[in-house]
Amino acid sequence: MKKQLQLLITILSLIPLSIFSQCWQSVAVGGNHAIGLKDDGSIWAWGANFNGQLGDGTTANKNTPEQIGNNKNWQSISTKGAYVLGIKNDGTLWGWGENGSGQLGDGTTVDKYSPVQIGTDTDWQFVDASYSFSMAIKNNGTLWAWGSNDYGELGNGSTISEHTPVQIGTDNSWSYVSTGSAHVIALKKDGTLWAWGFNLHGELGDGTSIDKNTPIQVGTDTNWLSISAGNSHSLAIKTNHTLWAWGRNRDSQLGDGTSTNKYAPVQIQPGTTWAVASAGEAHSLGIQTNGTFWAWGFNYLGVYINGSDVSSDIPIQLETSNDWSVVAAGYNNSFAVKNDGTLWAIGSNNYGQLGDGTNTDRSTYGIVNCTTLGFENVEANNFIIFPNPVSNTLFFETHFSAKNQLEVINQLGQQVLQQNGNVSATSIDVSNLSKGLYFLNITSENGKKQTIKFIKN
Repeated sequence: MKKQLQLLITILSLIPLSIFSQCWQSVAVGGNHAIGLKDDGSIWAWGANFNGQLGDGTTANKNTPEQIGNNKNWQSISTKGAYVLGIKNDGTLWGWGENGSGQLGDGTTVDKYSPVQIGTDTDWQFVDASYSFSMAIKNNGTLWAWGSNDYGELGNGSTISEHTPVQIGTDNSWSYVSTGSAHVIALKKDGTLWAWGFNLHGELGDGTSIDKNTPIQVGTDTNWLSISAGNSHSLAIKTNHTLWAWGRNRDSQLGDGTSTNKYAPVQIQPGTTWAVASAGEAHSLGIQTNGTFWAWGFNYLGVYINGSDVSSDIPIQLETSNDWSVVAAGYNNSFAVKNDGTLWAIGSNNYGQLGDGTNTDRSTYGIVNCTTLGFENVEANNFIIFPNPVSNTLFFETHFSAKNQLEVINQLGQQVLQQNGNVSATSIDVSNLSKGLYFLNITSENGKKQTIKFIKN
């Protein structure tokens, strides 16, 4: 026992403090609740729970994060309305919360207060939950949809709702999809941009205000990199890291200096480069490639500006630090994650949706507490990576020799690199990756998994 303790102390002394400070990997914001995914694969929820959207088997609100179940095998999560969808590491799809329109996809319209598996398929790659409908992509690149369909938002050529996943067309080249309140934008593997659904304010970006019930291509560009659909506006970043916006702009949520709707993509602040963008109800958030945090649009209750309720029609910098990596714009609040894994929140808090232990609105960013790594987590967190940030080659060191699988995931949940072998003293070439935040998944021979964030310069 004494030798084991000495070994543990030695390991602890060699592991950088930055590994222990990491906690939150991502966050998804609902109408009045939030769901967080931790680096250990566990998911946590807080805020309103009227429809069971916190997944804890009750309808009681929570103002601090509470773990959903005991599993630590979650890969990704999504929420916007009062329900949640998630994918586990084994490719299975799960849902819970509101289900009046069949948005959970389990074949019923009954709310679920804890996670239930959707079908039996094990090849789900990505899922995005809207308010009353859902979209997902499988490993083979096919697109699937279910839930309400009043405006053709399912993209299946009709306006008939579906209570289980149905395939949209026969194309197998979809790479990413993002849902608004009743419209959808999506990317294909060739870098083209597509849209369908509600289009009154120009949400689809096709130059019209006519709804579409099947996917239509937006323009002819083939260099779209990432997308985010808000309630009734859309944001996108191209491979050159320029930011573009279109759709409803009554509250200046497009950030182009006006409050006029745009029916086709317009560039936001030429001369700037962006790594991440998130479209919310009536405001938007973004992180530039230098790690600075920006916001624009409606600022009700100080939803993004510290100590202020003044809105902005152009992006303005928040805080002064340049270590931000993830942003999530909600209905009336904002969340952001720093490179060190800390989660920050601001805005409305009447249901405890900020997760700070109170029900008091905040107009300054407050931290959402994360439990520190326990004794049982030490063995799993025994990898050192350097340098971080990295430009070309990422090196690894571990105190235990074993064969491990390395997988690099981007912020869209897509695998961009994979490497097998003994990584006790090796490296991986990341020079071809675009600038931004990535997640390195390390899976050992016994199935244990560790996730470490790194920044590509």
